[in-house]
Amino acid sequence: MDVVTQSLLREFAQSQKIESRPESEQFEAFVNYIVVSDIYPEEFDFSVVATGEGEFGLDGIAIIVNDAIVDDEEQLEDIIAHSPVLQVQFVFMQAKTSSSFDSGDMSKFFQAVLDFFKVEARLNQNERILELQQIKNRLYGEAAKFVRGLPKLALHYATTGTWADDRNLCAIRDGFLAQLNSSHMFASTAFHPLDATRVQKLYFQTKNAFRISVSFAQNLSLPEIPNVRESYIGLLPISEYLKMITDEDGNVRRRLFFDNIRDFQGDTPVNLSIAATLLSDSSIEFPLRNNGVTIVTRKLQRVGTQFTLEDFQIVNGCQTSHVIAAESVKANSAIMIPVKLIATEDEEITRQVIIASNQQNKVDQESFWALDPIHKSIEIYFESKTGDQRLYYERRPGQFNTVAGVEKVRVVTKDQLLKIYASVFLEQPNQVGRYYKDLTPLIGKEIFSSDHEVHSYYTAAYIGYRLEFMFRNRRMGSEWKPFRFQLAMAARLILERDLELDPKKKRSQSYCNHIDTVTADPDKAQTVFEAGTRAITLAVAELKEHGAGLDRRTAKMRDMRDKLRAIIAGT
Repeated sequence: MDVVTQSLLREFAQSQKIESRPESEQFEAFVNYIVVSDIYPEEFDFSVVATGEGEFGLDGIAIIVNDAIVDDEEQLEDIIAHSPVLQVQFVFMQAKTSSSFDSGDMSKFFQAVLDFFKVEARLNQNERILELQQIKNRLYGEAAKFVRGLPKLALHYATTGTWADDRNLCAIRDGFLAQLNSSHMFASTAFHPLDATRVQKLYFQTKNAFRISVSFAQNLSLPEIPNVRESYIGLLPISEYLKMITDEDGNVRRRLFFDNIRDFQGDTPVNLSIAATLLSDSSIEFPLRNNGVTIVTRKLQRVGTQFTLEDFQIVNGCQTSHVIAAESVKANSAIMIPVKLIATEDEEITRQVIIASNQQNKVDQESFWALDPIHKSIEIYFESKTGDQRLYYERRPGQFNTVAGVEKVRVVTKDQLLKIYASVFLEQPNQVGRYYKDLTPLIGKEIFSSDHEVHSYYTAAYIGYRLEFMFRNRRMGSEWKPFRFQLAMAARLILERDLELDPKKKRSQSYCNHIDTVTADPDKAQTVFEAGTRAITLAVAELKEHGAGLDRRTAKMRDMRDKLRAIIAGT
C-alpha cells in the first residue's frame, strides 16, 4: 500500500475507532464508506453495508430504496406499504489491499454479483448475504412499482494499485456486464475500478465541501441585503448547469438537493411538461416558462463571469434539475436556465429561503421539520461539551467534513437523533428500526418541540455514541447490534431504577446529568449495557412461544419492547 493511501486509511480508522482491527478489515470498511458516501448524502454506519465474515467475493452491499439504505426485510415491507413508487439502487463493493488488479479476484467478484441476482443462488454465502438476497427477491416481487425505471446496478472493485485498462481485465469486465445486461433486470449497469488515485479522491470528497466553477455571464447583482454577502439572478447555460449538478458519469449529485423539501417526483404531469419544453422547437422559451432554480452557497468567489461555488445546496428546483439531467443528451445546448444565487452563511436566511421557495408547491408542513430553530439550540448545547463527552450535531449534510480533528463516530445527524431520542425517551425502539418516518407526526410535539430543554437530546445521543463505542471496540458482541435501540432504551430505564431518578423529570437537566456521568465512564456504561442484554435475554425467553429470538424481527416487536420494560421494572 502506498504511503498516501496508508496515511488516509490510518486517519479513517482513527476517526471511526477501528484501529485495533486488521488492516484488511480496515480497508474493507474504508472502501465501503467512501463508495456509499459518494452516492448517499447522509452520514451512515459503514457496518450496515458490510457483508461480514464467511462471504464469497463481496465485502459490501448497499441496497438503497427511496433514498434509504435497506438492511432488513421488515424495513423494506414498511417502505413498500408507504410508497406507491420504488426507486432502487444496488451497490456492490470488493476491496483488496494488493497493489494490482487480479483477474481471478475480479472474476470471483463478478461471479458473486451474478449469483446474487439468480432466482436460486448456487454459491455458499453467509447469512447476511442470504438476507440481502431475500430483500432483492422481495423488491423484484414489487416490480410493478418500478414506474420510474428498473433498479440501477453499480459495481466497485478497489485495490491499492493502478487501473491501466488492461486488455484482459477489460474483456472479463465486458463479459460479465453483458451477462448482467442480458438479464433485463436493470436500468443501467456500471463497473468502477477503484485504484489508489481514485480511492484517495473519493476519501478527500468525504472530507471536503463540493466545489465547482461555472461561467455565469448573464447575471444581475441584487441590492445589498442584510446577512447576505452577495446575491444574483440571471440565466445560466444548460451546459454550465449540468457541470454543477452531475458527476463525471452523468449521474445527478443527490447531495446537492439534501435541503430540498421534496425529492424527485418522477414522471408527473409537470415534469413531463418540463421535458417536453426542453425537447420542443420552442425550447428557447424555457426561461419564460420555468420558475428556475434557487442556489444557496456558503462560499462564493467571482472573477469576471467565472463564479466558483463551494459548500452549496440547490434548495428549490429539484424537479427541473432532474429532468434537465435526464434529457441532457437530447436538449438544445443553447437553452438557458433561470437561476437565483445567494451567498450567505446565515442559517436563518437559508431557512427562510427554503421555506419561501417551496410555498408555491403543495408541501406538507411536516417536511420542514429539519429547519426548526430548536436544532440550532441542540447544536450549541453539543458544543458546550468537552473531551470524551464532545459530540457534533450535524444540522446540514457535510457540516463537519472540513473541520479537522472531528471523529466521524461523534457526528450525530438529524435522522440519527430522531431515532435514538424516540428510543430512549419515547420508549419506541421497536418503531425506529422499521419505517421510522412514521414518527414525523410527533415532531414539534413529543420530539423537537420548541419548548423542550435540550439536555435530553444530548443524553440520548451520548447513550447511542457509547453503545456504538462498545460495538466498535468489540466490548460487546455483534449479535446485540439488532437490539441497539432496545439497549439504548434499557440503559436509561436501568439507570433510572438504580439511581432512583424521578421518571416524571426525565427530560430535566438534573436527571440527564446523572445519566451522562455514568455514560461517560466506559466501564460503568458497559456494565449497564450488559445488564440490558441480560434483560433482553430474559424477555426473548418469555416470548419464545411467539417465535422470538436474538434477531432483527424480534427487536422490532412491540411485545419485546413491553416485556423488556416490565423486566427492568421488576414487574
